[in-house]
Amino acid sequence: MDIAENRIAKCYILHDNDERNKCELTNRRLTIILKNKKSEYALENLKFVTINQRKLLIPIILSGVITPLVLVGLFKDIFHPFIALVFIIGGFFSFYIGWIGEKVITINLILSHRDYPIPIITEHLIGFLDYVNQFIQDEPIEKRVLYLEVGQSLTEDSDLKPYLSKDAINKKLFSYWLLRDYYRSGKLQTDSSYIVLDPVKVGSEVKYEIEEKDRSLKPVIKGSINSGAVLKILRSNEIVSLME
Repeated sequence: MDIAENRIAKCYILHDNDERNKCELTNRRLTIILKNKKSEYALENLKFVTINQRKLLIPIILSGVITPLVLVGLFKDIFHPFIALVFIIGGFFSFYIGWIGEKVITINLILSHRDYPIPIITEHLIGFLDYVNQFIQDEPIEKRVLYLEVGQSLTEDSDLKPYLSKDAINKKLFSYWLLRDYYRSGKLQTDSSYIVLDPVKVGSEVKYEIEEKDRSLKPVIKGSINSGAVLKILRSNEIVSLME
């Protein structure tokens, strides 16, 4: 039986609600849409995704061809010195543009890679791609789930609806990696319980944003969470055991 496809996270590349330029992650594929052109990659074919600076070969080659020819023409009095100077400066500028290159999202596949030029790199995009890399790795389930901190002791029979509502979650949601950083820095709440969530089933988009205070990567869910995403309840001492 085929597994239902559920969207886990989405990131707009230029600005919010720009459906022509965005990335989407589901439990089955990664989708890149740039200028309304869609490319899809099955997760089993992905190794990792990165942001790189790709050099542009054509401007570099043009610079390497034009500049020597102009210099030869200058020495043989073929070109007026002013015209030659303009071409030489243009050649160096072309080399500079090619060497600086362009920003790209690189999709590293098992046997190849693909580059997608992007005009800007945002913190949201960095966070999204970091989460994609975490999700596609063969990590234990504890490192792939989300942790929702609640300020009191809960049991499996507790009413969780108040904690899964839209207004209750943004400041208390953690990835495994963020929770581990809180534990190591002594900021982990020792009197709290944690609702463990399956990110595939939360029912709302997960964004990863940079926390302003300590620059850590924080998951954010704008909508409410489906109760079917709840895997279990962990107390703080169980979280500590998980982190050690």
